[in-house]
Amino acid sequence: MIVSPTIFFFVPLFFALVAIFASWLYYSFRMRVPLPPRRSRIYRCASCGHVYADHRDRPLCRCLKCGAMNEALRR
Repeated sequence: MIVSPTIFFFVPLFFALVAIFASWLYYSFRMRVPLPPRRSRIYRCASCGHVYADHRDRPLCRCLKCGAMNEALRR
């Protein structure tokens, strides 16, 4: 069976383009799925007055500046 030289060029090119198109479809549809919003708790340090937010759900959080433990102001 004789294979022309153009087939050696176009067949790998075709499969490479199909792979690129499939990955483009996968990532474009993956990005459209919205992630659930994170609820942050807001803290105000009683020692230094620094205001910061933390997305983890815990009653006490360490201040980023002085290291004191603080309760959340609001959720």
